[in-house]
Amino acid sequence: MKRTELHIVIGGGIAGCLTAIMRSRAGYRVLLLERAEARSPEAHPICTGASNIVSENHSGAEYPFDPQSARDCFDGRLVNERFFPDLVFGGKDHSRVIASQAMQDSGTDIIGQCRENMRVIQDRYAQLCAEDPANSLFGAPEQVCREIPAPDGVADVGAAFVTPQRGINPVVVTALLDQELRRSGVEVRGGADVTGVSRRSDGTYEVEYVEDGARQTIVGDQVALCAATETPAIARRLNPSLALPPIYMALRQILFVELPERTTKNYTCLKLEDEYGGMFSPFSQDTALVYYPPAAHIAVHRVDPTTYALPDDFRHFLRNGHPEAAERAQLALRQLSQWYPEVRGAEVVSAHLKVAINTTDSSRLRRNAGVLDVAPGCTATVLLKWTMCVVNAQRDLEAALRHSIATGNADRDEYAELVARGTVPIAPPTDVPAWQRRLGIFARNMGVPERLAAPFVDADEPDSGLARAVPSLASS
Repeated sequence: MKRTELHIVIGGGIAGCLTAIMRSRAGYRVLLLERAEARSPEAHPICTGASNIVSENHSGAEYPFDPQSARDCFDGRLVNERFFPDLVFGGKDHSRVIASQAMQDSGTDIIGQCRENMRVIQDRYAQLCAEDPANSLFGAPEQVCREIPAPDGVADVGAAFVTPQRGINPVVVTALLDQELRRSGVEVRGGADVTGVSRRSDGTYEVEYVEDGARQTIVGDQVALCAATETPAIARRLNPSLALPPIYMALRQILFVELPERTTKNYTCLKLEDEYGGMFSPFSQDTALVYYPPAAHIAVHRVDPTTYALPDDFRHFLRNGHPEAAERAQLALRQLSQWYPEVRGAEVVSAHLKVAINTTDSSRLRRNAGVLDVAPGCTATVLLKWTMCVVNAQRDLEAALRHSIATGNADRDEYAELVARGTVPIAPPTDVPAWQRRLGIFARNMGVPERLAAPFVDADEPDSGLARAVPSLASS
């Protein structure tokens, strides 16, 4: 590049962190603005919102009714396998996707749908392997998904499947992102509440924000909007004529629970679906995330297509809590305890209200919305599923480089090299035991139980979960 551009990334969730990391590696100077304030100088205030309770690196197996959602999730899962070290799994084995026998008996062929979806994933994987043999991370396509016996200690199982889907530990992921932000030289400014973004006559961007009660302004060459639910509204204000898809926001309650009898399951059970389904996702032998759709799904709204603002009732509940929170938690525990014996007698450690974004009101669809070109030099990422994070961060980097080329600051022959530099896999910490001792700091920063900082396998021990090779996947 002829000069070093300043890029401003708004939002410190998984999308914003990866966007900042990849742009910085490619040679840009990057400032990441995050509304949350740091609770410790040892940890950036990142992944404190929508990214703090993610528990799955999805492969598409949970979307048996929409092949495109399955393909989009699998594409992301494959790229994530290459980009993240195995530490992100926190010692967890591959998830078990379970088709409910009760749902099958009710007249919905969920078993047939799941089997057909396994073929969708196999076919997509075969296509990607044919395009590039380096994509063969899970072995032979015919083995990447398979039906297995019912997991021990799970009731109402019509069929069970193992796929590349695998649980992750959000605290471990956040600690790795913090490490990589520092390694790549990204400046993270916490407590920066962005109030406005405008494009100047010279093509640069002015970002206004409030920090410590004082109004601040900074000008950058390019801007990336990665502010989760706030992103569509900022994009609309910046470009009123921008063609945005319909945006739906769903308010959901997620629970972390303490397991009185502990569990021997070091894998997630994802039981499909609706009132017949529910997730049991252990993070350690005595702590799990649980999710029962009828209790978790509070409301869904299509947001105002003129403002794309977060619905007022959602803002109220996120600020003050939901009046049915306790009742919904007990409903979830009662129902899930019928299927997962470990949940019997479990106590709620914490309940979290979260907003999920989608381009439809159906939870059966979750297609990748990609990266939007808001205006020359400004992108917007609306991340509909965690598993799509690396795919979209690379797309964002490619958009930034195209703009630099268009403005004459970069040459076309630099493009491939800079993309490759930006997408180098994250390396594990050099001092893993010391790094692991700091995980509790990140848990406190993120507002999640500190017990998540003690995963199944100590970070300095070899991964006892499934390896990347298909023989391990096929033997589960």
